Amino acid sequence: MVKKLSIATVVNEGGREGEVKSVTGDLDLKTTGTKKAGYTNPEELFAAGISSCFNGALSFPLERDGLKDNKRTIRAEVTLLGDLSDSSSLHLSVTLIGHIDGLSTEETQKYLEETEGICPYAKAIKGNVDITLKAE
Repeated sequence: MVKKLSIATVVNEGGREGEVKSVTGDLDLKTTGTKKAGYTNPEELFAAGISSCFNGALSFPLERDGLKDNKRTIRAEVTLLGDLSDSSSLHLSVTLIGHIDGLSTEETQKYLEETEGICPYAKAIKGNVDITLKAE
């Protein structure tokens, strides 16, 4: 039996020009499809989720190899692509840029590639979203 580790419930009203609120009240954001101060968009929300999840998943191979204390960062760049006049063309691409203190870019790249098979977000979008992994 699979154990539930986490559950989150968020409600959106108004689509891209609306707001998102968690049922716990911890998240309460205005959303927009354009750039407005104090607003976010779905791509930014997705970037926050995937960067956090991926960085958390990265801890497993690092801990296995005795590197759990190495500071690490994951920057997610989520891009909405397509033509608004052809809604069937809309899709996402994700670039995850990772840095692990004390490791070369080659070593970091190896860990990023391994983590892609661990992170639930990366596994969920694999085959549906172009994912690029870059070490820095």
